[in-house]
Amino acid sequence: MLRNHILICSILVLLAIPVYIADNNTLKSGGGNWISLDLRGMFIWSYLVFIGGHIAVSTLAVIYSHHFTLFKIHFYSAILSLAMLGIGLFLFDKIHKNSSDKKYHAKMEQRKSLFNNIQVKRWWFVPTAENPKEIHVDLEVTSAGRFAALAKGKENGETGKNIFSSDGEVQHVVKAGEYIHYVFPLTIVNAGQATNIEFTFYLFKAPIGTSSDDDVVKIFKDSIVTQDDGSYFYETLPPPLDEIPK
Repeated sequence: MLRNHILICSILVLLAIPVYIADNNTLKSGGGNWISLDLRGMFIWSYLVFIGGHIAVSTLAVIYSHHFTLFKIHFYSAILSLAMLGIGLFLFDKIHKNSSDKKYHAKMEQRKSLFNNIQVKRWWFVPTAENPKEIHVDLEVTSAGRFAALAKGKENGETGKNIFSSDGEVQHVVKAGEYIHYVFPLTIVNAGQATNIEFTFYLFKAPIGTSSDDDVVKIFKDSIVTQDDGSYFYETLPPPLDEIPK
């Protein structure tokens, strides 16, 4: 019985080769414009864990349980190993999820201190809201860094057609606690009245070409559903001034 058991275990080990080939060829990430996921390793590692448990359990059964046939030993051992694999994967998923949740909550707590780094005080159209050439914004930046901004206006809400957008501006360095008068030169894209205005402000702490957890991207718009989605901050945009301030 022991010789046949060793033969079966050897065959199971050798089967890892075609499983690895199938895993490497069928689960590799593909091209295209959609999200590509590289899942290679999922099959082979699951199989290795399975046969490891199966060989251990069946070997103990062969040594200590002589009243079972070899077929029954391997059959029940396979069922037990699959159950152990399923329980292990379930526990791993739970542990991984709890760890990810803790990291996410810690990140969100850390980001709370960054929310007010950019504050819009007031803004207005030039010359008028009906015929805008520029948008002027007075804002306060509470932390130093590289500053940049974008503006856009849409007709009839966020899903409406684009009316105008800002021309964009080269990043410039700002100081902590600095009050900024920012001017958006506008490019008219389509004729119409922009009823949905959105400002996006960027405050980068890291050098150009790198990112930092302290970087701030804050979007001001008419309606928001959250103040922080983990990547961007959101704040309700105050209404524009009726007249150009003197």
